[in-house]
Amino acid sequence: MFLLQMSGVPGSGKSTVAAHVVEAFSAVAVDYDVIKSAVLDAGFDLASSTKAAYEVMYAQARHVLTQGHPVIMDSPCFWPRIVTEGIQIASHHDATYKYIECQLDDLNLLDERLHRRPSLRSHRRGVDHPPVDLGDDLVDGEAFYRDSTTRVQRPPNNYLQLGMHRPLAEVLSEVDAYLKL
Repeated sequence: MFLLQMSGVPGSGKSTVAAHVVEAFSAVAVDYDVIKSAVLDAGFDLASSTKAAYEVMYAQARHVLTQGHPVIMDSPCFWPRIVTEGIQIASHHDATYKYIECQLDDLNLLDERLHRRPSLRSHRRGVDHPPVDLGDDLVDGEAFYRDSTTRVQRPPNNYLQLGMHRPLAEVLSEVDAYLKL
């Protein structure tokens, strides 16, 4: 039994890896973006929706572990509390805490992935295009991603960083090996 915290900037491949783990390990993915989009649709303002979405994600992770299933928390992991809470939830349920960070520095590839993925309300629409609730003004995507990369939180040890520019089969074999440890 494990709790897997996915991490990385938007478009880096977190949900792709999570989908593989769901299939390969019969895990349940709790997706922050799905929750946040629903919270926004329910009428919460942007700031409140972020806090509410994380609280729902933690509650869902606890609930899934209580049911005896491995769980994946799929979020960018930009705040220390996300790691701390994940470790505490795993410990409370006698699950192993795992952490995978998807890394991708190629802004052109990130932009391509952001445009190709099914869009949720909370998703960036492109490297220079923020989520719809932040308006239609273009932003400096390079600065956003550079800042986001430095904000990613990690546990002190025992984590996996994946270069997501590589072939997916290669990346997923590393994921499988890490989760079987």
